[in-house]
Amino acid sequence: MADFLAGNWGNLASVAGLVFSILAFVFAKRASTAAKEARDEALRQSLVEYLDGLARIAAELGAHLRSEMNDMALLRISDLMDQTSYLIGRWEARPPKKSKDNLSRAQEQLLSIHQALDAAGDLTPEDRSRLAHAGQEVSGIFSTEHGVAARAAGAGDD
Repeated sequence: MADFLAGNWGNLASVAGLVFSILAFVFAKRASTAAKEARDEALRQSLVEYLDGLARIAAELGAHLRSEMNDMALLRISDLMDQTSYLIGRWEARPPKKSKDNLSRAQEQLLSIHQALDAAGDLTPEDRSRLAHAGQEVSGIFSTEHGVAARAAGAGDD
């Protein structure tokens, strides 16, 4: 046995090296998959938190519109428009088409509200009611998309 090992130690070392290389490849592949899954989960969770923040700001917008606090409403609208643009650009490939369409609709509503508040001095009760309704729709869109993102993030837990 000693003669066999002495005569073939190079071949045996090569086979052992091959086995260890295969094992290293398998473990590296598993680690890569786990890292990708962890990154995707972190992105999903980040999207959920971001949409939660937008839903809260949109709810504040509705309160400002109902309370006739036009300056605060304009500030929230500008903030929401900026953050929605960022959201669409940052997570362009992530949300489904329906979510992208909803976010675009929210942007359009925000722009309409902004233009109406910016252009008008005193709003009629009907105009104020329409603006409050549009603000509520924006809030509903962000809340819905927050729920969609939270459900998608939870689906990764199964």
